[in-house]
Amino acid sequence: MSKTPLDGVRVIDLTHSAAGPFATSILGDLGADVVKVESPEGDMTRTWGHVIKDGASTYYLAMNRNKRVIRFDLKNESDRSRFYEMVRDADVLIENYRSGVAERLGIDYDTVSKINPRIIYVSIKGFIPGSEYEDYPAFDVVIQGMSGLMSVTGCEDGTFVKVGVPITDMVTGFFSVIAILSALRVRDREGKGIRITVPMLDSALYIMGMHLLYYFFTGNVPRPLGTKYMSVVAPYQAFRARDGKMFILAVGNDKIWRMFCKAIGRPELTDDPRFRTNPDRVKNQDELEKILQGIFLTRDRDDWVSLLLSNGIPAGPIYNMADLARDNYVNRYVLAEIRHPELGVVRLVRNPIRFNGEPTDVRFIEY
Repeated sequence: MSKTPLDGVRVIDLTHSAAGPFATSILGDLGADVVKVESPEGDMTRTWGHVIKDGASTYYLAMNRNKRVIRFDLKNESDRSRFYEMVRDADVLIENYRSGVAERLGIDYDTVSKINPRIIYVSIKGFIPGSEYEDYPAFDVVIQGMSGLMSVTGCEDGTFVKVGVPITDMVTGFFSVIAILSALRVRDREGKGIRITVPMLDSALYIMGMHLLYYFFTGNVPRPLGTKYMSVVAPYQAFRARDGKMFILAVGNDKIWRMFCKAIGRPELTDDPRFRTNPDRVKNQDELEKILQGIFLTRDRDDWVSLLLSNGIPAGPIYNMADLARDNYVNRYVLAEIRHPELGVVRLVRNPIRFNGEPTDVRFIEY
């Protein structure tokens, strides 16, 4: 493509933390002209994680590439007037202020839409405005807890843990991007802007739908199962090999089960009445796990992964970040290098979307 998909789309980013910045970084990846408007104090995530240089942390840079950055004090009349000038030419405004803050600053939907009736105004909130949860704090870890996500993530002894990335922020960001792209199409058709609200809790509950439906039909409360898959399919989990490294085995159906038993040299397990069908294996997966774990302790991880893959069995190693940094696929296709005059070479993850085989690259970073 001679132009990026969102070339010419202007976005005002009034967000901080993760959900909003994640959404606007995707828009920037797709070619939108994103201006991140920060308070004089700056985004709180500038000091989160490893701080590379004053005002630039690894967390902040990961969430805020392909954006221009300016500082406005929107309580100041002069800065607010400059902001209104930006609004006149903008296509999208996205904010994630606490309830009532946008109104107090004079940058709420009613005010902004009078300046630019074609603007798409997006509010990322923790909860639906006006609801009983409206004033609850809405950090990712809170939403992971309230959505039930944390209750199905963790160890089999019942210990709950959070997902290792701010997943509810990211899911909310994805939904925000979907909403914006849809609204741009509506505006092209109808010629006017639209107001969008994307609550974090609702976004998280959307991805919890399978667990809620399971509960509604059975009355059973899903529990954490470690690397197992919510009592749906087995064996579908992680195992430890002789060298202490772990790998994933995903036997998704009975055909793969038969292939698997033959590949590991245990054909007698194929028709064992405890394991013959997937419902049998799910019912008896604790026994199955013990048997298979004993087998897998006889060889190293990479040997098992190679054997399983060569026999058509879905499997893969569990990598840490050092493993990923050495992986040929990751280095060839996933990582992009940006040279910054102060930070030096910065390696960032590319957007996974490819148009006609070409990646949507990281063009620049500011902080």
